[in-house]
Amino acid sequence: MSAQRRVSYRFSDHFGIAKPQSQLDFVDMPLDTDILLFVDPYALHISQADWLRTCGDLVVNYFDLLIQTLKVKDKDKALSLLANLREPNETRLGHSKGKPSGRGWGHKQASQLYEQLSRSKAVQSGRLKDLGDFELLVPGIGNDKISDLAINVIRGELTVYTEEQCTLHGVPMENVPAGVFWNPEDARWESHYANLPVYKNQGLILVPKIAVRRNIVPDYREFYNDYYIRFLEGEHLRARDSLVYTLKNGNPKVYISDLKAKYKLSKDILFDFSEQHPEVLKAYKESLIPKAADAISDAGIEQTQSVFRLSGAAQSSAALGTINAGHDDAGKYHNFILGTLTQIFYPALTRPKKEQSVDDGRKRIDILFHNTASEGGFSRLVNVHQYFAPYVSVECKNYSGDPQNPEFDQLQARLNRKRGFVGILVCRRIENRSLMVKRCQDIVNNNDKQLIIVLEDQDINKLLSLVEANERLKINEYMEDRVKEILM
Repeated sequence: MSAQRRVSYRFSDHFGIAKPQSQLDFVDMPLDTDILLFVDPYALHISQADWLRTCGDLVVNYFDLLIQTLKVKDKDKALSLLANLREPNETRLGHSKGKPSGRGWGHKQASQLYEQLSRSKAVQSGRLKDLGDFELLVPGIGNDKISDLAINVIRGELTVYTEEQCTLHGVPMENVPAGVFWNPEDARWESHYANLPVYKNQGLILVPKIAVRRNIVPDYREFYNDYYIRFLEGEHLRARDSLVYTLKNGNPKVYISDLKAKYKLSKDILFDFSEQHPEVLKAYKESLIPKAADAISDAGIEQTQSVFRLSGAAQSSAALGTINAGHDDAGKYHNFILGTLTQIFYPALTRPKKEQSVDDGRKRIDILFHNTASEGGFSRLVNVHQYFAPYVSVECKNYSGDPQNPEFDQLQARLNRKRGFVGILVCRRIENRSLMVKRCQDIVNNNDKQLIIVLEDQDINKLLSLVEANERLKINEYMEDRVKEILM
């Protein structure tokens, strides 16, 4: 096998998942190298997804204990906290090139790391509020180590996610050692086994793409350039000192290059500045919230791969036309809709489950998505239209005729306070559209907590064309129009 082939060999290739990255909820990791992506604990903490916020809370729990331990100089306890931060090669995230090796903290580095952290003025000051402050204020701690820490701490949650995704896509698993994870109740590391996919005798751990970023959002260089230097620029202009020049038009000017020459970049100088001007650090961190919430795109993930692959939106539209209506192709249609709705609605709808058992196994939902929208159509359903929708239930009807009352009743029965009150009924073709809209309106009129949206083939094809044209904002407009025709 050629070198290029090996470098581009991915999880989906090895396990026979015939879907592009855009139709997968997880990062389609390369198996023989690493991908330059990182888990950002700050993004986890502010996520709209409950389970990702749980992951973020785990990191906060660990971080708070570590900082308190370092402040009181309890070296033995600190070393026990640091020693289990092993290299998370199972995820293939990080800086390595060629064979994955990770850049974790491990046993050998625990003592060095302890000495480094215990000497840090930022650690001893008690000013560190979250893990992102490590990136801003603690020398030697960057994207890779922060990401490694987060992955290790949330490993237990990630193994559960991995098992779900493997079950969803029919990937074989083995019960293998899955490393250690953080137990917040007992405040200690615990070893465990898990059902994981295995490659070259090593378990693999999948990471949801909504949890990764190309860079950790807090960036000390950005803080230095956009806040520290700009603050000093204003200070020197007010002082009218030797760094201030007078332009021909009479206006004073401070050259950024002069400021950077005098105030050289270092995390120690940023810490001292933050001590003197905490309001500037606060303003910077508040500016990070929308950036942290901005999920990476499928194209952004592909750009970090050694070989770029197309999103497959046009191919998806063509594939729909090859699926015949009727019972024989029902499974094929169900699988198609699972991938295609992921492709269309990510990052608003994530972590899909197929044939989700509900009501003690008496009923099943064809597809159940987590509603993780922070903006756009599915966010408007919650924040503007006031629908309770932590999940979105999807029923797939591969019928040649219009859905009738029993199909609507079936989906309505799946909507409740636990799962939410928004459903999508996907079908092949609607002959009597006015009657279909009336049925949706009747549901709202009889129970204004519930909403069912119907999408047929032409809707799916239109939405896929917007994905292909990179016009995702129009997807929100399209879905809002579908909602309005029911509510108005």
